[in-house]
Amino acid sequence: MLIGGYIWTINPKKLNSSSNENEIEIYITSNGFHSDIVIPIKQENDLAPTRETNLFKTLAQDSVLNFYFQSNYKWLSVGWGDKGFYNESYNGNFPSVSSCLNAALLPSETLMHIDFDRNNLIESENCKKITLKREEYQSLLQHIERSFRTVKEDSENGNTENKATFIRLPQKGYSNSDYFFEAEGNYHLFYTCNSWTNEGLKEANQKTAIVAPLAQTILYHLD
Repeated sequence: MLIGGYIWTINPKKLNSSSNENEIEIYITSNGFHSDIVIPIKQENDLAPTRETNLFKTLAQDSVLNFYFQSNYKWLSVGWGDKGFYNESYNGNFPSVSSCLNAALLPSETLMHIDFDRNNLIESENCKKITLKREEYQSLLQHIERSFRTVKEDSENGNTENKATFIRLPQKGYSNSDYFFEAEGNYHLFYTCNSWTNEGLKEANQKTAIVAPLAQTILYHLD
């Protein structure tokens, strides 16, 4: 798996860093172990693809999160991962050996982790910028949206249609601007947090590995 992740690719096209009003810049970031997808909250042009998806609309229904969408926050970092691993990572701690083994060997529950940021990102070894076409960006947003577990709530004003909401956990995130949500799917050795990021890039028609057990596997193909 490790060797194949570096040798075999999907969508082996040349990455294009140029952009225009119909293209969107995103980032893939890593802390060395875990990868996140970072997407812009607001677009400057009127053809903003974010207005064509329910992801931001559904998140903004949450009274706590709505503050970030109404303020000058620019970026939303999104990750998917093992519930136990996330819960033991507070204060910069590394999860216990038993939690790591459990995440790797046994299918386990998962969470979505989101983090809001005001600052622009700087490209580095662990932060890669990608330019997506509108339709590619939409595919990526749909991948992210599908990963949240949802519940149906009755709409207001007697509307018979139900609206979907994401399930935010009451526990606090690692800082004042990040939160956890219930997620779909199970985490295991053959589908990790990095596999989830890699799958999103595949759906966005980007150059990726066939398998991506490590964050560095993903970043390697973005150079």
